[in-house]
Amino acid sequence: MLKLMKYELRKQAFSKLIILAIALLGEIMFFTGFIMDKSETIGLALGLLSLFTVGALFFIAFESIMTFQSDLKQKHSYMLFLTPNTTYSIIGAKVISSALQIMLSGLAFALLFIMDGAVLLAKYSSLNEINRALKEFVNLQFNINLDYKYLVLVILVILVTWITIITLSYLSITLSATFLADKRGKSFISFVIFFIMIISIGKLEDFLLFALGINAINDTSLIVGILFHVVVTIIAYITTAWMLDKKVSV
Repeated sequence: MLKLMKYELRKQAFSKLIILAIALLGEIMFFTGFIMDKSETIGLALGLLSLFTVGALFFIAFESIMTFQSDLKQKHSYMLFLTPNTTYSIIGAKVISSALQIMLSGLAFALLFIMDGAVLLAKYSSLNEINRALKEFVNLQFNINLDYKYLVLVILVILVTWITIITLSYLSITLSATFLADKRGKSFISFVIFFIMIISIGKLEDFLLFALGINAINDTSLIVGILFHVVVTIIAYITTAWMLDKKVSV
């Protein structure tokens, strides 16, 4: 599986270099503003980096989905399924590679923001008061105790949710190439099924939290959400690999 993972990561390496280059440009803008003591430039740099972070993580997930779709449609990519590897290994490598890319990219952006924040706190002591006021505001408005543990859990929820969405996308694409292969409008049908799965999973998660007596956003609800999405991801992965193994003729 390691060789398959290296293959997947190599296929998508160029886009990561572009993302890295753009992030570095944002950091150059930030430190230019920091050195020249221009708060407008610093604010603009952080704002653009925040927007770019969301866009970059979305693109990484979307690229993984499109790569999988290409593997099922294009002949030169389809050769992957002729290698002496089980479909479970192939899909597993794709899921793990996608997860690694999202997590490592998320970690890299988080480290950038931590570094930028540390630099600003070192220069502007008044930011400590702003940080305290922000925590009090969030706690007052949303009844959330903003601390590092909670923040880490929120980030994990976001990352695991993205991985779940990618795996469900694999499932719907595979459904289009297997059970719906001879149906008219198969792409549209699989697309609708994908959204139905997303909505149903959201409802099921809400029901699970209600059944456990959890009616507020806290550490427990986030941990339950993470475990729930991990289970959904595993089920989607096994189903996808099974469909490819049983229904796709190579």
